[in-house]
Amino acid sequence: MQAQQQTTTAQEIISCSGRWVTERTYAQVHGLTKGTLSNWRFRDRLAGRSEAAPGFPRYRHFGRAVRYWLPAEAE
Repeated sequence: MQAQQQTTTAQEIISCSGRWVTERTYAQVHGLTKGTLSNWRFRDRLAGRSEAAPGFPRYRHFGRAVRYWLPAEAE
């Protein structure tokens, strides 16, 4: 029952896409862990990049909060 409820939540999130979402939400939708996303951001910082490397999820810092871009399905 709970797994079905989580799937419904992910589908609802995807249908409302094209917006900045939290790290937790992005990880849930894409089946990643927050640690994976954090490691990717750390690698960008070590490489001196201000944005995500090509092929990695787009993210921004809004103050101390990190948000990931969840594109529309048509994009």
